[in-house]
Amino acid sequence: MKRLLAVALIVALCLGFSAFAEDEVHRIGVIVYNTADEEVLGFREYLKGYIESNFEMVKFVYSGSITSEEQEQAFIRAACADGVEGFMSFVSYDLPAEVGLCAENSAYYLLASGTVSAEDFEAVEDSPWFLGAFGPGRPFEFQAGADMARYFIREKTGTRYFVLSGGAALGNEMHYQRTLGILDTLSSAYGATFDAPRADIASAEEPITVSTGRVSVTICPGYVSREPFFDLAKQAFLAGDYDAVLSVLPPAEMVSVIGRTPLGVVDSYNTRNLQLVTDGVLRFVVGKYSSIVGPAFALMLNAVTGYADEFREDGKAIQVIQGFWVSDSAEDYSEKYALSNSAAMNAYNFDDLARVIKLYNPDADLNTLCALAEACSYRAVQARRGTRN
Repeated sequence: MKRLLAVALIVALCLGFSAFAEDEVHRIGVIVYNTADEEVLGFREYLKGYIESNFEMVKFVYSGSITSEEQEQAFIRAACADGVEGFMSFVSYDLPAEVGLCAENSAYYLLASGTVSAEDFEAVEDSPWFLGAFGPGRPFEFQAGADMARYFIREKTGTRYFVLSGGAALGNEMHYQRTLGILDTLSSAYGATFDAPRADIASAEEPITVSTGRVSVTICPGYVSREPFFDLAKQAFLAGDYDAVLSVLPPAEMVSVIGRTPLGVVDSYNTRNLQLVTDGVLRFVVGKYSSIVGPAFALMLNAVTGYADEFREDGKAIQVIQGFWVSDSAEDYSEKYALSNSAAMNAYNFDDLARVIKLYNPDADLNTLCALAEACSYRAVQARRGTRN
């Protein structure tokens, strides 16, 4: 009789949890800069495909392509009116304004993968509605550009460089730091002193060429996935003669313009880059992978289920450093691409994330979540998935 009673109790608890899961669906907004971007598509496949399938109490509400602060605020308002409890953002135009709007609507805001200026972060770090930021941070963004430049110097590709600086002139801290890293490395390697400060060159609002007797660098700003910027970059490239193209963002249709000119990018491990690497055009890749945003999701789920205060550092929003993967050969890229895009072996799978989510593990805390997020290197993922030789 006792055994039957115990079985009945277990069944009742399971049914009760199932009903709770169905009733308590947490809507999380996702703010993206370009719905056609390969990195954005990869994140979407992971969040909408893998995460929603394994965490049934979650539904992601995606924005369209957000290209201005006005569009971002409009999406936040509309999403909050539709019951969204928090936002995982991949683009920020005015962080204090965005966090302020979320606070007005009692919604959380999290930079899921990116880098912002220290001033912007400090302006909102005390807000209980700002959870924090995951991403490479300024030193690793700078290093990404530096590593890319160093590769082409080492390979003796040439001394005439064309640099796509993306949003460096438009307040994009990630692109600015990457461009600065390129300029700093080229300047040091060639003993070059440019006519203007490197900070000014990196943030130039129009195409600019700086040269010495040993090296020539053309900086071309703008988001080349958008028509006006693409036209500008196309004209600038065709007007010169270059040995290598270094892009701090996905080069979009500029790939067809540069032809066989050796290319390096800061982007992501995606199918299009696999094709370019295989074709021999893309020589160097610094990139993220789709499931790297898993720990950011775990933080957001902890917040919207009532545990936000337990995942702050001395009452402040957290900053978690997640570095890039790097490939300088087709073989290396292919190996990392296979692991980053495996449906069977996600770099961050359900078991990994459940351990740092309070709903599944009452002992989950900030330290274990940060440790998991920071264990994002290729070697760390291999060890976690048991694929390391």
